Amino acid sequence: MISLSIPSEWIEYIFEKRREAIERMLSGNVDSRDIYLGFTRTVPAIVSYGSAGLNASVKMIGLMPREDIIEHLYAKVIELVEKKPSMQIVKKFLLDEIYVEDRIDFSKLFTLDLARKNTWRNVNENPDVVLIFYTPPDTSFMVRARATVHTDDIYYRYANAMHDIFHVVPRKGRIVSRAPTYVFHIKEIWNKSADKFGVKIYP
Repeated sequence: MISLSIPSEWIEYIFEKRREAIERMLSGNVDSRDIYLGFTRTVPAIVSYGSAGLNASVKMIGLMPREDIIEHLYAKVIELVEKKPSMQIVKKFLLDEIYVEDRIDFSKLFTLDLARKNTWRNVNENPDVVLIFYTPPDTSFMVRARATVHTDDIYYRYANAMHDIFHVVPRKGRIVSRAPTYVFHIKEIWNKSADKFGVKIYP
């Protein structure tokens, strides 16, 4: 079940618009500029603080499945990879299996840390982070979260597999990523769009 306290305006921004973009990509009825604009919803600046100093890093984030079905969905991903799918098949899989609203835990987001530099150093010392999303011309959200680090569990395996089915599998036919995973447990969501001037919408 979706957490009823997560606001619909955030779900529309982070999930519904992302799903719509994949649908348009699958149909071929899309302008490349629309795709680039839509991807701004997936690449926030992640702000952290620790011994590496105040740091901001743009990283692609993913949507986390519910705890009770993540193992099942991971098995589905592995099954897909074994078929060495085309990008069209990957897009359809994402729509049919992954980007399904009642399968998402909207209280969490995740990303990989491919660099393991300043963000890695800071998050391992201080789990409090801020994610800044901006979609031109006027939409912006700020998420305050607690980051947990995962290097050998289902979150780690799922996140690496999800990265690769989009970026690697259609070209190489296999999963290659082995990067540490951050799970962002959302504490607050703020709408900082041009017409809001910073309104706390969650909790």
